[in-house]
Order: sequence, then C-alpha cells, then structure tokens
Amino acid sequence: MADSLSEDDILEAVARHIGCPGQGPQLRRTGADIARHPMLDLRIVRCVESRSTRPETRPGRYDTSGRPTYEGELRDHPVEPPKDPAEPREVEFVLHGSVRTVACGCDEGRQPCSRCRAKGKLRCETGPLCPACKGVEPCTWCDGTGERRKDRASAGPAREKHPPGRTTCLKCRKPRTACPQCRGWGTEKCPQCDDTGFRDCPVCGGERSTEHTPCDGTGLVTLWTGGSVGHAPERSAVKLPDPAPPLRVRQQTGRTGAWERVTLTSAGRPIPDALDPAHVKAVESALVLRPDEVARRVDIGWLQLVAVTVPDDPDHVFYVFPGPDGPEVLPIWSRRRSLRVAAVVAGVVVLLLLVAALV
Repeated sequence: MADSLSEDDILEAVARHIGCPGQGPQLRRTGADIARHPMLDLRIVRCVESRSTRPETRPGRYDTSGRPTYEGELRDHPVEPPKDPAEPREVEFVLHGSVRTVACGCDEGRQPCSRCRAKGKLRCETGPLCPACKGVEPCTWCDGTGERRKDRASAGPAREKHPPGRTTCLKCRKPRTACPQCRGWGTEKCPQCDDTGFRDCPVCGGERSTEHTPCDGTGLVTLWTGGSVGHAPERSAVKLPDPAPPLRVRQQTGRTGAWERVTLTSAGRPIPDALDPAHVKAVESALVLRPDEVARRVDIGWLQLVAVTVPDDPDHVFYVFPGPDGPEVLPIWSRRRSLRVAAVVAGVVVLLLLVAALV
C-alpha cells in the first residue's frame, strides 16, 4: 500500500522539481495552494442469471441423456455460477420424466408433395415459341388450352370455317384448327418433356411425396420440456473525480502512479477503509446487489492526487501523486497560460490571413 502524502511531502516534492530542494516550507509561506483531487477507478463485472423453460422437439429417437435434469420448477433448481464472473455460459436442462418418443402422424416418414400436389408431374411451359404462329393462335378453337374458347360457343355456324393449311389440334382434337408446325402447342418440341406437355416435379422427382422434415423421414419425434440457465457478464465502471483531471495527468498516473488496489469477489465484503470519504457513497451505490446477480468481481483502485499552485510560477499547476519511488510531480500549463497562448495563436492566424488578403 502506498504511503499517504502529507502537505510537507507535497510541497517539498514541488520545491525539488523547480530546483529549490529543501524550500518546501518557503513555498508554504509564500502562499502555495494545495487542492486535493483523489482518484478512484472502480470496475465491476457482474454475473447475471436468466432462466427459461420451453417445449422442445427433435426428429426421430433423440438421446437426451447428455443433458442434466431438474425436477419441479426450474427457478428452484440450484445451479453453480461460473468461477469467473466474466465467463458467459448457457446450461441446457431436461425436466425429469418429460421425455417421450411418439409417432409423427405423417405417412411413414413421407408427406404429399406441395409443389405438384402429389401428382408427380408439372405442366411444361419451357419450350421456345413456335416460329410459325409465335404462340399467338396455336389453335383457333382452344388457343392451346385444350378446351373450347368461350367466344366460339356463341359464334354460330359462320365462325366454324377454318383457315386453309390448318391441322388437327393435339390438345382439343379439333380438326383443321391447329398450326401445322406446333399442332396446337404454341411452342416447338420441348427437350424437357418431349412435347408431352408434362415434366417430372423437380421437388419429389415424380414420386408424388417428399421426406417429412419434422421427423427426418423416420415417422417419429422426441418431445420433452427443456430448461435453460444462462449466465451473462455485465460490466460497469465508476471513475472519479468528476470533472476528470487533464489527459496528461490521467495518462501519467496510469503509467507510474502507485495505486492502491483491492479485489472483492462477494457482495458481503466491506469496502476498504482507506478510500477517500468523498468516494465512499459513490462506491456503495455502485455495489448494490442486483436481484438477478449470482456472482461478481469488483476491482477498486485509488490514488492520492493534489494540484499545487505557486504564486511565483502562475503559468503552471503542479500535480503531485505517489509513485513507486516517492512523490512524482507533473507540471501542466495553468488556465491563465493556456488562454494567453491561445490568444497569441489566434492573433498570428489573423495576421496571416490579412497578409494573404493583401498579397
């Protein structure tokens, strides 16, 4: 544990840094100001548990012996949390006595093909259009449908005359009505169906049925009540003071600061007495136990940090903190100097713009 820095230690460290060793008391007499900004780094990993049950189904005879079982209500079943709260985990359970294998209800593992409606065949419409009729009027009687056109029914005998050169339609069997080249099909000879007009269903391969997916073609399904217990890590952090010290100070204290640290692994552990009183309330609030929390790891780090201003050097603020070999001092520009430098830079920019405008 790092030793506490007294005001004499702090002022002497600043005096050595500015080249006046042994002049710490003199800095006090000239009005050096000491402002304490204790730093806190609190990181929490909580193991949060969730539980759920649901009916489960698997095809065929499914072996559930590899899963642990529970009885009664899953919420009452004891489950050991992971040793590392940061480790996510999911444990699958089976309700004792709920496993059973039953008939699927399909036809011995098969189901009627939905694509062809259990016919095994589909209409083939893939052939290229007939170059003679271009598929527009392959048959003056049925238009290639195989059934009499409705407008023909009311046309009367005068419409019964057919153009010369027509032949018997292969679909409706009407003589002298079809295109002589495609004979009523509207397409050239199709390589897929050999002009039969039908092809095997690509889903069932002409067998009219397909394997039943829910049972994988076995005709059986295994049912049970499943339970799931999940452990998920949730992380949170508290960093003080607020507002935070300058970035350079945070970086330097992170690299060389002699932080005091402790790790708590249970909700009942007391917080360290060495914490700054200003941080105790924030730590206690952050460590409140959640209802679904089953494990935790809390890493607490704290470091003394003071800001010293010296009347003889108004351009700097000297940040002092414990280091591995004693107090360390990090000078940072004061607000006064930062504003002065910003004003000079702004003036230079304006001057350059004026010069550029005159050139």
